[in-house]
Amino acid sequence: MDNKQDQEKALDRYLSPFDVWAMAFGCMVGWGVFAMPGTTFVPIAGPLGTVIAMAIGMVIMLIIGGNFSYLIGRTSITGGIYSYTKEAFGRDHAFLSSWFLCLSYLTIVFLNGTALFYIVRMLLGDALQNGPHYVIAGNEIYPSEALVSAAVLGIVGLLVIVAKPLLQRLHTVLAFLLFAGVFATTVVCLPHAVSSGALTAFGSNGTGKPYAVFSLVILAPWAFVGFETTSFDTAHFRFPVRKTKKLIVLSIVCTAFAYASMTLVSVSAIPDGFSTWQEYIASLDHLSGVSAVPTFYAAGHFMGNAGIVIMTVTAVSAILTGIIGGYRATTRILSTMAEDRILSERFSKTTYSILFIMVISILISFLGRNTLNWFIDLTSFGAIVGFGYTSAAAWKIAKSEGNSRRVVT
Repeated sequence: MDNKQDQEKALDRYLSPFDVWAMAFGCMVGWGVFAMPGTTFVPIAGPLGTVIAMAIGMVIMLIIGGNFSYLIGRTSITGGIYSYTKEAFGRDHAFLSSWFLCLSYLTIVFLNGTALFYIVRMLLGDALQNGPHYVIAGNEIYPSEALVSAAVLGIVGLLVIVAKPLLQRLHTVLAFLLFAGVFATTVVCLPHAVSSGALTAFGSNGTGKPYAVFSLVILAPWAFVGFETTSFDTAHFRFPVRKTKKLIVLSIVCTAFAYASMTLVSVSAIPDGFSTWQEYIASLDHLSGVSAVPTFYAAGHFMGNAGIVIMTVTAVSAILTGIIGGYRATTRILSTMAEDRILSERFSKTTYSILFIMVISILISFLGRNTLNWFIDLTSFGAIVGFGYTSAAAWKIAKSEGNSRRVVT
């Protein structure tokens, strides 16, 4: 590794436990935690079904997180899943698992980037919907709106290149703002959800309860992908690597809390004209503005303009931490594969990898949100492959070391 690469990676050596927790939590929680309760979670499984599904998903991810922490504790190599899979199964399997997980991280970048469409339309209405526009997959796309996403993706990418230490500290601050906003909103809105009886309700689309819960459990890899980014920077921690396990557990628990609590918040308030939360959720496609996003509407209903401000800051923090974390994780995997001569040597340089990710993400942002729905499936599948390979590697290595407890997990 040349001196330039040494200098680039030396910039990460200040990482504290707070930074590592923020890196994991911020990468897992994005715009979806505010939008999907109304569009996906509640319609399928209802509030209670979602809480049950998130609890089950959390347990599954804690087991997988235990496998990661076991492998992290064995070495300070920063290659993460690539290094673990390579040790257990060789370079071909390492490439396969890492590439799938790399695609998952890449989708985190542009999915959060294009989520700014929702923020702009919700707060500004049609202020930016002027001039020429086009339609893709039934979604009207205005270049002026798309440019907002493109600008943020470009600015964050450039900051990763020229001001990495500053961006890492900003990422930590944003992650704490994200959790604080989720917690504060939950404290205010949760009593109203409980008093209305929503906490004990399932979905309203006729889906059987077990199947509804299972349908959300299989989304767990999508909802929790990101905690494993801690494995890319173990050589740069300012604390013993063995403490990573506690940070992984904490980040997964906090993420489960965020998804479950925002689901309950989404059914805590009902706009005028609707008699039940079921009727409200079923009509979201026909609404606009703040009422089209139940989590934002509930915060505004109970806290007024302050609630909208809190939720906006929280959501923007979630979007930015997702973009920053996605850039960071994708770059790490690309550089690791490049250093092992699986990819072009150019990807071993941070600048080249960031520009590669930036260009792809900006181009995709002009396709609109409707065309990106299948990327959620890609993210889930990629995470499943990556988590599966890591757990298999942990099993094989633990078996060779006689670690029966880890063999079981």
